[in-house]
Amino acid sequence: MPISPQVGRAAVSVLLCMVVALPAVQTSGQQKPQIAPPSKSDSFGTDENGKKFRVQHREIAGTNFQVAGVDLAARAEVLEQAARTLGRVETKATGDAADFLEEACYRPMEENDRTRLIFQRGEVSPSFVLSSEPTGWKWKTPCKRSPKITRGLATASGLHLGQTQEQVIAILGLPTTHHRNTQIGRDDLAYELQSKRWMTSRELAPLLKDELKKHPKLDQSLWIRNYGFYSLWVSIDAKFINDKLSNLRILWSETY
Repeated sequence: MPISPQVGRAAVSVLLCMVVALPAVQTSGQQKPQIAPPSKSDSFGTDENGKKFRVQHREIAGTNFQVAGVDLAARAEVLEQAARTLGRVETKATGDAADFLEEACYRPMEENDRTRLIFQRGEVSPSFVLSSEPTGWKWKTPCKRSPKITRGLATASGLHLGQTQEQVIAILGLPTTHHRNTQIGRDDLAYELQSKRWMTSRELAPLLKDELKKHPKLDQSLWIRNYGFYSLWVSIDAKFINDKLSNLRILWSETY
């Protein structure tokens, strides 16, 4: 049966559209992750080297701070939580005062599994590192073996080793910075986040009681608006080799 010119032209048009669309589909997964665009709510901090960095003002789910039965945001001290959940282990400490850092390391029962879970206690900021890199645990001492530590270990939010950058971003949102080393196929996503958290009535009660002793005529509503909150600081560093998460460090801190 002969094909009419109209049908022929329509078929060619459809074919051309498919050819044009094909490269976009193939390359869409190869695009570099974006960073969070600048916002009026952003602020800036300065690190120990005097370098300025941007801070996003937003919250992330508290489940990102929970791993292997330990919660960075809990009132209980992080190394004590780890000892109760994973077993007591000899810790390693370095520095003093503001530079103080004490660490406890746990590893899988399987000999060939390089996964390491390291809990860290600083002067005011607890953190943990989930890593498959040989340098994940810098000390020579062995890490304590635990059946709860496996290659598939994940935070309560679903972060785990081996994820792609897009999968991590789907959980945490767009990062503050993104650095890429093309020579070794390494990507670093960094999150610097701050948010305001209002105190509960239980947290406020003892503070208000002390203030009322000093100032009996205190305007309680005004005081709560000015002082009834604390700032949450979250710093996350996610390192990827060939687009697979190989090292994740999450630090949580609160300041009044």
